Amino acid sequence: MSISRRLARPLLASSFVASGVDALLHPDSHVERFRKVEPALEKAGIPPSIASDTRLLVRVSGGITALAGLMLATNRNPRSAALTLAAVTVPVTLVNNPFWTATGKERKKEMRRGLLTGASLVGGLLIAGLDRDGKPSLTWRAANTRGHKTALRELKAAAKESKADLRAKLG
Repeated sequence: MSISRRLARPLLASSFVASGVDALLHPDSHVERFRKVEPALEKAGIPPSIASDTRLLVRVSGGITALAGLMLATNRNPRSAALTLAAVTVPVTLVNNPFWTATGKERKKEMRRGLLTGASLVGGLLIAGLDRDGKPSLTWRAANTRGHKTALRELKAAAKESKADLRAKLG
């Protein structure tokens, strides 16, 4: 693994581990933020049953975030961990930065900044989730194998034909 990956993955994961542990140990502030956007979520068609036990939802989300962050930081299934964090980050960013409820120019600016930060993190997580550590994709490997097999068949056929031509000349 390159030095940049060895440094970048733990750095990217650190905020997720910290916020996940915080949600597990101190869910009240997270629950409060969720409660503020709950009416908007219901209007958007999110079933109320999902938010029936908000405290449990926050803790589960925090546990997933902390675990996936630790996995990314320690290079354990880093691609899956990064994609999991990306999937969890989208709703968390929307809950933490409900720009549609903001009143006042400064508050809207703050919410927009939070949304852009969340979007940036999702972008970084997608890059980490799609990073193959310099190895080619499975699609490329399969196509390359097919190409090698085709070339090998052609070489065998040409060798067989050359052998037959040589036998015919020799008699």
